[in-house]
Amino acid sequence: MYPQISIGSIAVPTYPVMVALGLVAAGVVKLAFPVPKLDAGRSEFVLFPGVVGLFLGAKLPVLASYGLRPEFLFTGRSLLGALVGAYLAVRLAKWLHGMSWMGGGDAYVLPIAMGLAFGRTGCLLNGCCWGAGGVPVPAFEIAFHLASFFLFLEFRRRRLLVGSWFPLYMLAYCVFRFAMEFIRTEPRIWLGLTVYQGIALAGMGIFPAELAYRWRLKRTASHDGCVSE
Repeated sequence: MYPQISIGSIAVPTYPVMVALGLVAAGVVKLAFPVPKLDAGRSEFVLFPGVVGLFLGAKLPVLASYGLRPEFLFTGRSLLGALVGAYLAVRLAKWLHGMSWMGGGDAYVLPIAMGLAFGRTGCLLNGCCWGAGGVPVPAFEIAFHLASFFLFLEFRRRRLLVGSWFPLYMLAYCVFRFAMEFIRTEPRIWLGLTVYQGIALAGMGIFPAELAYRWRLKRTASHDGCVSE
């Protein structure tokens, strides 16, 4: 473990450095790999509600797991909760505005996957989020997000499943996190499961339904002679 790195004579905490690098990497990836034929207005629309949902989703599962503690005002965030919260906030915003288009989340899958690979590298080096018995759970997460990045990069190249990338990514991550929680040292809240496993189970119901809805909508549009991605 390397909780600090030395830059000259200055010792710098590793985790925030890797998070910062992850944000930079995500920005570079978004510019380098734009989603073809995606209306820029769609991508911009999902940004604000997505950020609001992200922050709420990052905090609420931690509070549900550990209770209200002063130290969690500035620390303690749930990655899974943040992603699910962002998704739900965007869906709510689109419903309130009467918008039925899909696929805005495609633009964020590659940046998110690359950014999270960097962020989890920070966890690995910092020694946080490990599993029982010293199992390096962050290493598994790094592998998951990098594999997802290259998979969806190939989807982008071949124009596969356009408009469905974000729910596909989230469904895979929910399944992955549900399994990983059995070796993580988080409080067991109900039936021996963690709060995060509860979120993952909810996601395993929500995202297949979302995919079925999108594919049904796309089939209907294709029958009408107009496919909207």
